[in-house]
Amino acid sequence: MRKMRKNFISGLSLIVILSLIFALASCSKPTEGGQPTGKPTEAPSETDPAETSEPVNEEPVELSILMSGDNTPSEDNIVLQELGRRTNTIIKMTYVPGADHATKKSTLAASNSLPDIFNTSGDEAIEFKEGGFLAEVGDLIYKYAPNIIANIGENLEKAPINSDGIYLVLDARLGYIRQLNMRTDWLANLGMELPTDLDSLYKVLYAFTYNDPDGDGQDDTFGLCANTNPNMFATIFGAYGIPVNCNIELEDGTVTIWVKHPKFLEAMEYINKLNKDGLIEPDWATIPTMDMFGKLWNGVAGAIEWECVGPTNNWMPSRYTEDPVPTFDFPIIKGPDGSHGTPTTYMSLTSGWAFSSNCKNLEAAVKFANYCMSEEGNELLYLGIEGTMYRWIDKEAGQYELLGEYKDSATHRASGGWVYWYLFAPTHHTEIRTFNKQTQEGVALARKISIPHVYIATPLQTRLEYGADMDQLINEMYVEMLAADGDLKSIYDRYIGEWESIGGTEWEIEATKAWKAQEGN
Repeated sequence: MRKMRKNFISGLSLIVILSLIFALASCSKPTEGGQPTGKPTEAPSETDPAETSEPVNEEPVELSILMSGDNTPSEDNIVLQELGRRTNTIIKMTYVPGADHATKKSTLAASNSLPDIFNTSGDEAIEFKEGGFLAEVGDLIYKYAPNIIANIGENLEKAPINSDGIYLVLDARLGYIRQLNMRTDWLANLGMELPTDLDSLYKVLYAFTYNDPDGDGQDDTFGLCANTNPNMFATIFGAYGIPVNCNIELEDGTVTIWVKHPKFLEAMEYINKLNKDGLIEPDWATIPTMDMFGKLWNGVAGAIEWECVGPTNNWMPSRYTEDPVPTFDFPIIKGPDGSHGTPTTYMSLTSGWAFSSNCKNLEAAVKFANYCMSEEGNELLYLGIEGTMYRWIDKEAGQYELLGEYKDSATHRASGGWVYWYLFAPTHHTEIRTFNKQTQEGVALARKISIPHVYIATPLQTRLEYGADMDQLINEMYVEMLAADGDLKSIYDRYIGEWESIGGTEWEIEATKAWKAQEGN
């Protein structure tokens, strides 16, 4: 197995072309992996078969794939047929319910019959590698897969499992980031502007609660949705520079949990006041998530901390009961020192797609993966066949309509639409590109102002041993502090002392060591 050199990426002109895609993931500070295992002598040709949808003259290659989901597509549907035509392959897809996925893979591995392509992660991926089930595809990736390189970049080598070669093609998708979604129609009714800091945020939430923002003459509204998850106050914690529910690095280099941030108590005092003054969901301690959403849908709540994909796209307009439907915007709330934003999301360094060591044509499999990670390939896997299953109304704006029998969602899915779209999906995938304009802008804004935090890719022994108990203590502390009438510091000190004694201090030592090794410090 040849060793790769670190300078392979600079030779690929396509990365410059696709830099906007890769920039979405550039905030990440991923792990330092081993040396790369292959270097192309030149960039792939623009007419490389992996980059074209035109069929080639060679005999098609059969590829077996295992995926999971909650749909029931036909075994030989028109989307898979079209994907095979474009990639010169015959696709043998095994599609199983998510609950059966891990068992299916284990069974196939036991009989040494894993499919050519399947997704895997964590300990399972490591076990498959150690068992010899995963193919090393570094040379092929760098020769035939510019889309994979452009989307995943240096993270491809920095995944721990890829320390001695490329065994796992990481999932290029990035999770959506939470942000504050606030009703602008209520602001207009009250003659108020979007808040920009903690003082103006308090005034808006107060007015949403007590100043009849919907004009119905009833005392039936409140400011902010909430439950027992501190993520529901992510923007407020971010105003104090705290990436809620994420690990942080202190000034002395110690890695620890977010509640040990120097301004945590200050943030909790603000949130506690919102509760005491009745500005948040009154049933926050017991309300189920869907009921919490219902308060927003039914015109009771004025704001929610959530991925904007929900309030301004997926829930719009059918979930809302008011006519006209509410309007929203995404205020940026700055704290005393100008801090703002919510925790960023990093590309996972432990999950993705693998190729079986029994695959008879790895070159064809890698070219297939590269096509799926293209804009054209992902459009096919998400929307289906253009002109048959859908048509673009305004492609730049992401507007499309389903056609004929495919207007029926069940028929569309049975034919392969919306079923396989996450198969080697690119970072800027079709789901994002088909959001409405406001949601696309909201997704971009949330990422632009997101807060970096400590992301350790390797599992920690102390986390495995003490993690559940540590988390339970922190959750209990947060709930007690949110509901408290008295001094918050005494509650904080009591819980933190117990957290440290049940394994927290040991975890900090191991986490700090792992983080420094990962970052090369």
